[in-house]
Amino acid sequence: MTQTLNGSCHCGAVHVQLDPGKPAAELALRACQCSFCRRQGARTTSDPGSRLHITAAPGSLTRYRFGRRAVDFLICRECAVYVAAMIEDEGQAYATLNVVGTDLPGFADREPERLDYHDETDEQRLARRKAKWTPTTLVEAVPNA
Repeated sequence: MTQTLNGSCHCGAVHVQLDPGKPAAELALRACQCSFCRRQGARTTSDPGSRLHITAAPGSLTRYRFGRRAVDFLICRECAVYVAAMIEDEGQAYATLNVVGTDLPGFADREPERLDYHDETDEQRLARRKAKWTPTTLVEAVPNA
């Protein structure tokens, strides 16, 4: 049985709960090389066999889109932490979680795999995200303290 991993943005307005499908040490850790992720110092994880639950206080999330405008970057409106990148397709949400921004345990001493997706087509990106990102639920409600 794997342990649930809990984290939050800096101010606590956005909470994340990752129910991993495997031990945290076996989850991928990535450093996307796009300009947004590099500037944020993001280190992300995702796994299609896991489940991610994001709970945000009402009005606390900003959804930022850039480039191809296909992904919502979820940013806390209060403390400006980049929490996750999320897509929705055919009624299902998928996300990659920024473990640095949410201070998720189990990743601090690991070196990320550096990845560049610059040459992917829109179709290839969507297929990769659906295959590798974590099924996600997002609820805007007062998080449990």
